[in-house]
Amino acid sequence: MKRSLLSLLLLGALAACNDKPPGQLEPIPRPAGYQEPPKEEAPKRTEPAPDPNKVVLRWKLAVGTPVAFRLEGTPEAGGSALKAVYVLQHPQSGDNVLRIARNTAPEEGTFSERGFILDGLGSVDRNLATILLELPKDPVGVGDTWTLGTDLVNPEPLGPNFNSKKSDRRNAVKLASLTPEGDDRVATLEYELSELVSGSLPPGAPLAPGAASETSPLKAAPEKGKGKGKKPATAVDHHDERSRTPLEITSEVTFKGSGQFLVKAGRWRSWQGTLSSKTQGYTPAPGKSPAQVPPGTLRLQLTALDSVPAELLQPAAKK
Repeated sequence: MKRSLLSLLLLGALAACNDKPPGQLEPIPRPAGYQEPPKEEAPKRTEPAPDPNKVVLRWKLAVGTPVAFRLEGTPEAGGSALKAVYVLQHPQSGDNVLRIARNTAPEEGTFSERGFILDGLGSVDRNLATILLELPKDPVGVGDTWTLGTDLVNPEPLGPNFNSKKSDRRNAVKLASLTPEGDDRVATLEYELSELVSGSLPPGAPLAPGAASETSPLKAAPEKGKGKGKKPATAVDHHDERSRTPLEITSEVTFKGSGQFLVKAGRWRSWQGTLSSKTQGYTPAPGKSPAQVPPGTLRLQLTALDSVPAELLQPAAKK
């Protein structure tokens, strides 16, 4: 009994002298004057230096101060003129706001600082705004090209029976030149956009309400006493003809233009172009055209306004 008690006391004393947790090794003794070597720092990540031959094109809007410009389209060979006012505003918070007044009630949408349409706007206004506002995502140099987020021809209004046979698309914007102007630089952009869709509706396929196939008028029967000895002409029933033959349809939109963008100021100095839209073989109902831009051929010109129209200072009701 006494021996066991003595053993326990000795073990307790040894444990009290050893403040290391069980199983932990004693540190290796270091010689006098030894210093720990400095720890290697992880290499800092450095951003590549900007290319002096490339520029970043961005819209620069003062907070709370809207700017406005007018887009006018002069028709060629008849047709309807286009008049639209665009107001751009950078609010205290949130995305940039775009308000448009164009022949209809004002529309409102949002866009990023590079002009990419984020939300809102009908298809026609969205395409026009994209051509006017959208800038390249990355820095660009002279000769570089990029694409725009346009959808110029959409066959959906032709209905589910439309059979697309050909589709062609060219979408290119080019930085043609970059020239100094005072403390700013002028970036000249050249546009070449085109979209074409052609195909057919099968015989007897219903047309959209208000639409019509493009056919020649009915031939009138000759008057009595005229055309004796000749086989009398008969009227052509195009409704019957429509039930026997497919309806061939082609829709095409093109845009060629150029603009001068002030790099430091972040706005257009000038912008113009020609927008053409035509659909053959089919007369669409109003607002149901596969061409997602105003009809006809328009010479477009952009003009900065000194003041913002009062009706566009307030938010428009979204459609």
